[in-house]
Amino acid sequence: MPNFFARFPAPIALSITMLWPAVPAYGQDALADKKGSQAAYQRGLRADAAGRRDEAIAAYTAAIAADGGNGAAWSARAKDYLAAGERDKAQADIEQAVKVEPGRAEAYAARADYYAAIGEPARAIQDYTTAIAMKLGRGEIYDGRGKAYLATGQYQQASADFTQALKLRAGDAEAYKGRGMALAAMGQPREAIDDFGLCLLRGPDDGQTLVERALAFASIGDYPGALQDLDAALKLNEDDLRALRVRGAVRERLGKLEGAIADYSEAIRRDPGDLRLYLARGGVYARTNQYKESLQDRDRAVQLNPRDGDTYLARADSYRLLGENDKALADFSAAVALSPTSVPAWLARGSAYFAAGSYKEALSDLKRASQLDPSDLNARGLAAAAQSKLDEAAKREEERAKEAARQQSATPAAAAPAALPQPQPQPPEPAPVARREPAPQAPPAPKAPPAAASPALATAAEYHARGRKMLQEGRFEEAVEDLAEAVKLNPALPEAYNARGFAYFRLKRYATAIADFDEAVKLNPAYANAYTNRSAARRAAGDKTGASEDEAKARALLENPK
Repeated sequence: MPNFFARFPAPIALSITMLWPAVPAYGQDALADKKGSQAAYQRGLRADAAGRRDEAIAAYTAAIAADGGNGAAWSARAKDYLAAGERDKAQADIEQAVKVEPGRAEAYAARADYYAAIGEPARAIQDYTTAIAMKLGRGEIYDGRGKAYLATGQYQQASADFTQALKLRAGDAEAYKGRGMALAAMGQPREAIDDFGLCLLRGPDDGQTLVERALAFASIGDYPGALQDLDAALKLNEDDLRALRVRGAVRERLGKLEGAIADYSEAIRRDPGDLRLYLARGGVYARTNQYKESLQDRDRAVQLNPRDGDTYLARADSYRLLGENDKALADFSAAVALSPTSVPAWLARGSAYFAAGSYKEALSDLKRASQLDPSDLNARGLAAAAQSKLDEAAKREEERAKEAARQQSATPAAAAPAALPQPQPQPPEPAPVARREPAPQAPPAPKAPPAAASPALATAAEYHARGRKMLQEGRFEEAVEDLAEAVKLNPALPEAYNARGFAYFRLKRYATAIADFDEAVKLNPAYANAYTNRSAARRAAGDKTGASEDEAKARALLENPK
């Protein structure tokens, strides 16, 4: 390569060499007024602190005009543009901040904050990590990355970052809250409750933390504690829709059904498009025997999302309770069509067919449910019962055919005596046959009522209600008997399995209790109370991991009821 300076006389070459360092970097002005830029930047910071955003933006603009290489001014103006809703300007500024100062860790941290604010946590994590690698080890950087990890479901990494933030900034309330949320998501609600408590000690008016702690309390079955926190959160902010929705679920678990309906109704008034609220309130209406109101809510849920099989299952339950079995069966079929791999859908329709005495159709559906989940004892048991019914019917039909054949073969033998001169020409055989036949005809009569859907289900409901009453009175052995009868009459009743599981739990028969809770959640995967109960049984049986998983599932369902 030729010598660039060779083209110039020595004095000129020397002059160029001396001036070379003065060439501005990208985005910088050769005549930059760094002192003036810094002064303008400080004015912007003071204006921001006073809440005068427009004045701050003007000051940052002046700082950039004085020195285009002032990355801090670009970052600060980007933040204010984003707060003002001017996202395009904010993005242009934050990218420029990194370009003009690519070796400045604060520029990457600022861009990470921007990505976190616009809902791109994965990109935020990248920039936070870059800033940390450049030795920017401040507590707020770890706190920010911890929140981004939370948003992407990387809970262990989030917990580690919040712990590091607490080491760097002792007593950081936000870090305690963040770590509590990570711990709760990992199925460690008790540890989460401790962190939420430490957060509230430093900021007792933090409504979000109160709701998070309420969810953690609920996941371990401490509904009174959850209700207290939710009441406090709503006292701080009566417009907190999340707190209102969760309080409805907690009141429902506590049996405060009127209060639950009130909370769900107010939540629906504020957010009429949330189908979860209609399903939740519809479930409470069904529990309080307000079947028409329950049907209205579940019908609304179907209208809001006609492609959701769960909404059809819920509405079918309301039709069943109202005795409209044909409509219930139609909805069960819709659920099967929309969710062909849903075990609860096949099991529900199979149970409906069984209750109606359509054992062939029931067997087909129940076999399908068993194929989808071979461990589902309920589907297998009911399928065996349907097969038994079909075998009995086939046997009766075979006996009738044999009897008809026997009578036909007996007719010629009876004809000869009929020609003899007797006062009564009628053959003697028919009379004894007529007196012997009531025996095989008798069984269908008592079996006819169970074949109809409504009486069997009503009886199951009665046994279930009495079993729950026994639970309240502490008569657990008697409760088991009544609830076993309820399950026998209606194998698709998750509440009966849950209640019987609780009775077994109180009798310290943990393995049997867990089996019942398993059936309850298979029938109703959104049954938060069954997960809570199974968590307690698993913990008592020594399965801490399973208990934590159930606690996390219950917490998630309480926050998003279906």
